[in-house]
Amino acid sequence: MIVAIANQNGGAGKTIIANNLALLRTRSGRRVMLVDTDPRGASCAWCGELAAAGVQPRVAARAITGRTLEHDLELLRTRYNDIVIDTEGRDTVESRAALIAARLAVVPVTPDQADLSSQYKLIARLNCARMFNPGLRVLFVLVADHGGEPDEAQRAAVRAYAARVMSATLAGTILHAQGQAPADMDALYREVFFTHH
Repeated sequence: MIVAIANQNGGAGKTIIANNLALLRTRSGRRVMLVDTDPRGASCAWCGELAAAGVQPRVAARAITGRTLEHDLELLRTRYNDIVIDTEGRDTVESRAALIAARLAVVPVTPDQADLSSQYKLIARLNCARMFNPGLRVLFVLVADHGGEPDEAQRAAVRAYAARVMSATLAGTILHAQGQAPADMDALYREVFFTHH
């Protein structure tokens, strides 16, 4: 299964979510590749830090930038059970290719990011990817600001935002502190790999 983690602007914990989903999936005994298409290379750096600290099991990671992503994903599919892609936030060839290849796109969003005018490019990119990949499902994940519980108006804003994307749903899991709470990540992991697989 290919899961792409996508976001238009930073601040919602996209890379933290990608890293933790890959780690939890690896711990379940699956062969997992964490693909880092973000030029900052934060996911690959994180995997290097885990390896240096002796954390087991090791998470396989690879940085792929440029126009080879589609071809490289085809090769990786034959070697790995699951591929988690930390996509770049901008609209690039890589971010489009990741969404076209994915079975599920996970989109973390904070309440203040649930604004159509600032997120229009991401919505357009997701809807465009579905034209090439009709089976793509999109799972929006509400990330609570400052670890607090979102109020009903914030939840409604994120639901309305998610409704703008074809085949999108809002996760039942709410992440606190940008997905760094272990119980939140465990719940999101189950939702991604067992509810939406």
